[in-house]
Amino acid sequence: MFEIKIKILTFSFLLGFTTIFAEMSHSQSDTVAIIGKKIITLEEFQKYYKEKIRKVGLTDNGEIRIKYLQNLVDDEIFLLDAKMKGIDKTKSAITEYARIKAQELLNAYSKKIIEPAISISEQDIKSMYIKMNTKIKVKHLYALNLQDAEKLYDEIKNGKSFEELARVVFHDEQLKEYGGDLGYISVDEMDPNFEAAAYSMKIGEISQPIKTVTGYSIIKVEDIKQNPFVIESEYLKAHDRIKAFVAKRAYENAAKQYSANQKRELEIKFDNALVEKLYQSLESFSKKNQFEKSSSFYQKNKNRMVVRTKSGNWNMSHLISELQLTSEDQRKWIHNATDLEDFISGLIIRKNTLQKAEVAHLGESPEFEKSVDYNFNTYLIQQVEKQLRDKIYIPDESIKAYYNENRDRFRKEGEMRLSSILVDKQSVADSIEKLLVGGISFEKLAEEFSMQTNTAKNKGDMGIFRKNDLGNLGDKVFGMNPGQWMGPISDDGKYLFLKCTSIKPPVWRNLSEVSEEIKETLKTLSWYKSRIDYASSLKKEFQVQLFPEKITNLNLLTNAYER
Repeated sequence: MFEIKIKILTFSFLLGFTTIFAEMSHSQSDTVAIIGKKIITLEEFQKYYKEKIRKVGLTDNGEIRIKYLQNLVDDEIFLLDAKMKGIDKTKSAITEYARIKAQELLNAYSKKIIEPAISISEQDIKSMYIKMNTKIKVKHLYALNLQDAEKLYDEIKNGKSFEELARVVFHDEQLKEYGGDLGYISVDEMDPNFEAAAYSMKIGEISQPIKTVTGYSIIKVEDIKQNPFVIESEYLKAHDRIKAFVAKRAYENAAKQYSANQKRELEIKFDNALVEKLYQSLESFSKKNQFEKSSSFYQKNKNRMVVRTKSGNWNMSHLISELQLTSEDQRKWIHNATDLEDFISGLIIRKNTLQKAEVAHLGESPEFEKSVDYNFNTYLIQQVEKQLRDKIYIPDESIKAYYNENRDRFRKEGEMRLSSILVDKQSVADSIEKLLVGGISFEKLAEEFSMQTNTAKNKGDMGIFRKNDLGNLGDKVFGMNPGQWMGPISDDGKYLFLKCTSIKPPVWRNLSEVSEEIKETLKTLSWYKSRIDYASSLKKEFQVQLFPEKITNLNLLTNAYER
């Protein structure tokens, strides 16, 4: 199945986090753990714990603090184990260290040059809050290149439906059957360009071809639904989290703009015909996107100039050497010669930026070295964890047993289509209630009185909701039958009326649909246990001591060592 949704990387509180430990030069009173010759101080614990709490969004308490300290200790044990096994001396580790060092140099350059130009307003944060409380139901048609996408767009303009075209462009049976339907999308679930286009469109609107990392999409917005309570108190609770997300998005946009500016300044010019031939030669390899110097194509063209820039020219030999340093995962979005040119441009811009960072001596500070060590240590820990995970086998019988014992987890929740009327005066709410009781159309009143302009235009229709989408209102709302309404529901000076227009009952996914999902769940549970057991077996070898009582009363609002 073609998947355009981008998997969201979530932070695990107990797994995969490491820190930089000082040598044992502190007094016993400010030490919370000792691992061999290394220690974790109160100051270090506070610094990294506060950062983790902020990122994950958990509520601080004594139990969480102790678990976090245990995790830091386990990470350090795994780091020592990795070094004892010589993982840090392997060819792949040496390559990864060089990659991390280059990436940190790019990060340092970004922090000095790109980030200072970023500004975020309160309106930016509020707009994102509203966006996060809005879901959009979309269909799309997909093409690998712009030429094919434009052909699809022309066919739509000439009267062909998404349903007709989806049967041609998709291999996935579900996308074929439902006309490219992706369901409801939320913020940060899609390619950024796809999301930006979808959230700027109206119901029924069809986009022109949109460039994404996987190709091109033509989008049709089927429905828009908003959280019925988008209120100030909830906004204030989420403010800092949303601000951080907006800042991340702003940085990503600034980085894209930097790359575009660099491409113009470097005057990158390709021999397009040669790049096309290079791409075609890749298509003939047994493994797509492998770059081999043994191929007959390379031997014939190794001295030919492929790309010219103001910072230097790359012939085929130089280009292939650079491409061989990239990973298969990095190259997986190369679907045509245009993508290959974009990829090569990225390599040229990256190399030029690294040269600028080196000239500015950005890799010579102690902070830089610490950051490189931190990321390399994280990599080493992950290699030990991967070794543990690779040993885990989940039999089919266990998958089946888990499915039978947890069938409710694989139920697709029932859905309800809702309409709403939202007003901000008690007197208006009282009048609407009387009119509804008197038989006046809910839809007519929504058009006339509702403050939510998007839904009012659609006679109050908010789209399809699941019970969990409605928070505390879920049980009460899902007690309605089609045609029933309820309200006014009062909250923060606003008054809401809701009407059920239709109901879709719950259904259960079968075992074949969820077997891989169950397998990964069982593997993760087994891996987590094996991780704990393995760390416990190593603690005896590395002479570990913990002092958890020192962190239970630690004041996280101020620095532990402020004088």
